[in-house]
Amino acid sequence: VHVRDVARLVRTVQVKPPEQEIGKYLLAVDRSRLTQAEIVQGIVDRISKPTPVPVVPAKDTEVEYKGTLQFDMIMTPSAPMMSKNFPWWSRDGIVANMDKVAAEFCKWRQLRPLKMVMMGPPGCGSELLCSKLAERYLHADPPHFTFDSIVEDAMKTGTVGAHKLKKKVKKLAANPGKKLPLAVRTKLVQKKLNSNVCLFRGYILEGYPTSYDEANSLFLEQVPEEGEEEVEEEEDEDEQPYEGGAEEEGEEEEEEEEAAPEANEEDEEEDENAPKFALKKTIAPEFVVRLSSAPEACKQRIFEGAKGPSDEKEFLMKTAEYRKANLTQDGSPGTADFFSEQGGTKVLEIDVDNTSVDDAFQSLRVYVESKGQYFNYLKSEMTRCSEQEKQVAEQEKAKDDAEKAAKLEQAAEEQKLREATQKQEQHRRQRLAEDDTALLETQVLPLRQYLMANVVPTLSEGLAEICKEQPEDPIEQLAQYLFAHAQDIQGSLPEL
Repeated sequence: VHVRDVARLVRTVQVKPPEQEIGKYLLAVDRSRLTQAEIVQGIVDRISKPTPVPVVPAKDTEVEYKGTLQFDMIMTPSAPMMSKNFPWWSRDGIVANMDKVAAEFCKWRQLRPLKMVMMGPPGCGSELLCSKLAERYLHADPPHFTFDSIVEDAMKTGTVGAHKLKKKVKKLAANPGKKLPLAVRTKLVQKKLNSNVCLFRGYILEGYPTSYDEANSLFLEQVPEEGEEEVEEEEDEDEQPYEGGAEEEGEEEEEEEEAAPEANEEDEEEDENAPKFALKKTIAPEFVVRLSSAPEACKQRIFEGAKGPSDEKEFLMKTAEYRKANLTQDGSPGTADFFSEQGGTKVLEIDVDNTSVDDAFQSLRVYVESKGQYFNYLKSEMTRCSEQEKQVAEQEKAKDDAEKAAKLEQAAEEQKLREATQKQEQHRRQRLAEDDTALLETQVLPLRQYLMANVVPTLSEGLAEICKEQPEDPIEQLAQYLFAHAQDIQGSLPEL
């Protein structure tokens, strides 16, 4: 039950006590009789993107408040609320009064949907600024749209209208420069802006409308005359699921863009009986931004990766179309003029050729927050700075760790290289030693032959003689023996 209805019940009992006995307690209950699952599903369907909410059987789950959640809380209210004269504020419950409850919730919690249109010539770089704004003010999965993305989403719905739209888009692909009829474009964009996400969270619409007529068709609605009842919208056949089959008659007819009637002096006077139009406040943007840029700069951005036409011919065509609709020399109103005239909106002008992305984004923040800061459960500036500092610290730590790892890896490589070098040096020295030994052995070979031929035989006989006699002074006897046989040694010397 709504808290205002609780307060009204207390006031009713206090100001005018009921005739019936109400007991010791006051029971405030609305007349919705909804279950918890129906309330949750209703909130999701009315505020967020309609998605079936899964219901888990109680026997298959274990939660702390399992028993409490299974209580039947549907009760009979106290007698004053059963009266026909009770001043209800939300008699039929939260789901039936979701628009009212959501408006109150947003008001008292200072929640504001951000609704913005950003326009500019092709290649002006608006997608970068729009994405930064959406990330800043619209949480995850932000409602940031272009006309092309809206068309793509509409063709994926699987409805009769989606099937027709696919055929029209396919036919237009063979005729560059042609557009979908204005009525079709308006219907597609209005449907997107009237979605729950855009109504409650807001949107950033990039690159559309591109002309005064598109803005006029999109954001104006006819005001019913006094006493005239609003006509309820009939169910659209295009929203029915497409099941294939035979083509409907007339589906192949080409819808042509209606030409604007030429103005004449008689038409300049206002017709008192002409229908009046007013701004659709539910979908009209609160902020409008127009970016300006020279064609050469736009072309350069496209070459560097910005979104834009895919070839030179398409770029020139779209640039000429934008200039004709927004930079006319004959004084005819452009797209920005519509918002300043019809909605009284101050249009922010940014020259992106002479403004950096950071400065442009700062200008957008000042413009958006000129009517008050956005709470919207967004991160505070302190939290953002703290997270940014933490992110910078983590990046620096990761950089330091990477540098340390690189140094360790370099040291390991250097150690490995040193070991390999030492091993090679050791192997080289071993080879040199082996070569020196071989060389020495080669050089010693003639000397050995000389000793074996001239010294070893006499010396061996002298040693054998000493071994037989074993004298007291073997050295002296060996010397005498060698002296006695010296002539034998000289006689065997080779001739030089």
